[in-house]
Amino acid sequence: MRTLLCLCLLLCVAMPAPANGAVLPAITAEAAVVMDLDTGQVLYGKGEHERRPPASLTKVMTGYLAGKQFQAQQWITVSETAASTGESSLNLITADVLTFDALLHGALMKSANDACVALAEYMAGTEKNFVQNMNLQACLLGCKDTNFCNSNGLPAEGHYSSAYDLALMTRAAMQNETFAAIVQKQQYMVHWQEGRQLLVRNTNRLLREYPGAIGVKTGTTNEAGQCLIAVAEKAGKRVIVVVLKSKNRFYDAVALLDYGLSVQLETETPRSAIHNKETSGGRLSA
Repeated sequence: MRTLLCLCLLLCVAMPAPANGAVLPAITAEAAVVMDLDTGQVLYGKGEHERRPPASLTKVMTGYLAGKQFQAQQWITVSETAASTGESSLNLITADVLTFDALLHGALMKSANDACVALAEYMAGTEKNFVQNMNLQACLLGCKDTNFCNSNGLPAEGHYSSAYDLALMTRAAMQNETFAAIVQKQQYMVHWQEGRQLLVRNTNRLLREYPGAIGVKTGTTNEAGQCLIAVAEKAGKRVIVVVLKSKNRFYDAVALLDYGLSVQLETETPRSAIHNKETSGGRLSA
């Protein structure tokens, strides 16, 4: 009896009740997290620290670093290595010339793997060097369950991240105006220097179907399954949702966004309380 009582007490501590009677969403994703974008507070977690293949959610880090080094009208010549990168792509060919801006739109909106490699090579000389920068930046952001092996998320041994780490990256990336502006666009015309053009549409259908959606990125491979990072805002409040290996990523994301926005709105800390905490030497979540 004493053992059973102790177990019950532990469960009560480990699984706090949702605020104001909010119902925890039922989702199909094997791992997920809901994070307040502005404070970093975790509002919901399911296997959020498990290391998993992130597929094209990897491009959030690539886009974040590209946003920090953004040179909109800089022309970039596509290498043979970049042009030969398969799966989702802009169908680049060797010696194609596009602007930094065009390649970044292709990478984040169409999930173009070849565009990621072209950007990586321009920014760091080689994709290998760029990946080192990705891992360094992940470390600086506090990511403890992330290791990148390429710039685009194509399957590779030792390439992994977690729902929580991906939320940390997204939180940082959404502070970059270039990144934030691109991931909320529904479509964009990519132009080549030679005059060719291609209309790309964002793979994130929540931008069209969920009121307040402002990003971010889809990802899919056989091993990773359906993955999605979504950000939405309501009444000035913003939440990040990450779902990994979902059977229906958009359904899961909607359920988690609804939950996260309602919990966040119901549990907002009064500004006076924040001020008191700051002046008394307390630390707020970063």
